[in-house]
This record gives sequence, C-alpha cells and structure tokens, in this order.
Amino acid sequence: MSKNIKNEWLGRLYQMTTKWGIYQHGLYDKVDPKFGYALDDQARAYLVANCFEEKKLANIYLNFIKRAVSREGIWQFYYDNNDEIVPDKKIKGSEDALGMVVWVLMETKTEKKIVDLILEEVDDWLSPRAMAYLLLGLVSEERESELEKKLTKKLTNVFKKEKGWSWFEDFLTYANALLPWALWRKGRIRGDGESIQVAKEATDFLLETCQEGKIPMPIGCKGWYYKGGAKNKYDQQSVDVAYMVCCLKEAYLATNNIYYLQEAGRWWSWYWGNNTQGVVMVDKNGACFDSVSDINKVNLNQGAESTISFLMAYCAFLCI
Repeated sequence: MSKNIKNEWLGRLYQMTTKWGIYQHGLYDKVDPKFGYALDDQARAYLVANCFEEKKLANIYLNFIKRAVSREGIWQFYYDNNDEIVPDKKIKGSEDALGMVVWVLMETKTEKKIVDLILEEVDDWLSPRAMAYLLLGLVSEERESELEKKLTKKLTNVFKKEKGWSWFEDFLTYANALLPWALWRKGRIRGDGESIQVAKEATDFLLETCQEGKIPMPIGCKGWYYKGGAKNKYDQQSVDVAYMVCCLKEAYLATNNIYYLQEAGRWWSWYWGNNTQGVVMVDKNGACFDSVSDINKVNLNQGAESTISFLMAYCAFLCI
C-alpha cells in the first residue's frame, strides 16, 4: 500500500519494540520498560506496521496478540520476566482493547480464530468505543452480519441531537471521533443513510466544539468536557487528533465533500505546530510527544500510543 511512504518515520517504533512487542511508555526519548506492554498498543501498532509494509514489526505485534488472547484468559498488560513476558492476571483485557484487536484483525484478514473467540464475549459489552471498533472491523466483511446490524442500531440509538449538544454521551472524553468514524464507514460501505446522517451531525458537533478559533483543540484529559460544564483545554493527546483525521478522511470518502478533506488537513497540522501552544509534536524519527500541555507547553515523554497514533494519521492520508 506504499505511496511515497516515509519509513524513516519508524525510528521510534523500532526503538520501542522488543522481540515481544512494543513497550507502553517512554521517559522522554528513552524507553521506560517498567510499565511493560499493553494489548491495545500492539493492535494499533500491527495496523501501522501493515500500512508501512513492515513485516518484521507486524509479526512481532501479531504474535503478541496471539499470546494474549486465548480461552485461558485475555490480559491487558504484560511485563518482562527472565527473558519472557508474563501477564498481569489481575487486569483482564478491556472492552476497548478487545474491540481494537477485532478491528485490526478483520481489516487485515488475519487470525479468524482470535476474532471468533473475542466475538463470543461482545453481547455484554457496554462501551460505545468498543462497539465502534467492532463496527470498523465488521464492515470489512463482504456481507452485513446480524451483529453489525445490532451494533449500528445501538450506536445510532444512543445519539441525541439537542440544542448545543449533538452526541452519543453526555460528555466528551478520549478518542471521541472514533464513534462517527465507524458510522461514516458503515454508511459508505453498506449504503446506510441513517448512519451517514448521524455521523455527519456528530462530526459537525465535534469540529465546532474542538477548536479555539480555527486552531484544532482536542478535549483535554485533565477533566474532559461534561455537558453543561467547563471544557478542559489540556492535556491534548495525539490519539484524539489521529482519530479525527481518520474520521474526516472517511467523511470525505463517504460524501466526496472537499470540506472534510480540508478539515483533515487542518487537524493533521496540529502535529506540526497548529495547536494552542504552537509546538511541533513530532521529531525526525517519527516520535510524537505525549501531549500539548499547560505545563511547559508540551509533555516531552514519547509513549507508544502517541507515536502510533501519529503514524495512523499519516497512513490515513495514504489511502485517500
């Protein structure tokens, strides 16, 4: 899928990756192994490695997923122990992480057994984001399944259009654009007008809400934004920017409206200094700082999620 692809931006990804997987955290520009590995990081990293056609990295991340998902249990975190990695069995894999795993494996057409195993558990899931991840994967199938119909109905039913608030929840937290992103793709692939309408209203609300003037401003994780309350400005995280780029790209593909492509470019520019602190967030190795912050303008740590998210946003433009 390469199209003028810049593999030199994978320096940080390689630096953080061992033979087992990608470490979760960084301490400035170093790796911080004490926090171990997280399942969701491996899933998104696997998608990025496939985009860059990096088979070595892709195999590492896929093998981690295969190790983490079994009938004996599905665990969220793993730690180094005598040249092996062991799970923290106190913490099961989150709904969001399992949704990510299903999405990336279905999109890349790999490991159907793992997908089927996780899908056995989804009836009791409550997280809208986990449902959206599942939907991204399910729409890559040739035919619409009953589960896909059920998840679509759940997401569209929780969407509420009210004065000043057109959203699925009474708050905006992390990875918000994932929800309309999934519905844009569902509507485009299946020809579902209701999904496209809800996606449009939700995306327009996000674009209006998440900006300061014309500067992209993801909701800050220091308190988020609850309906009727104050909107927290900091810290702004890479994952929210990347998901907005992916959502807007999908909106453009669904509507052929150049406005959404222009907005995707505006949000992409957040990485290059068009943010509320005016800081460039990415270095020459493709490492992304963890957040735009109210303290010293930027959090200088460079964790896996931040860098993987940046690379996801880059890959999104390759597919337009």
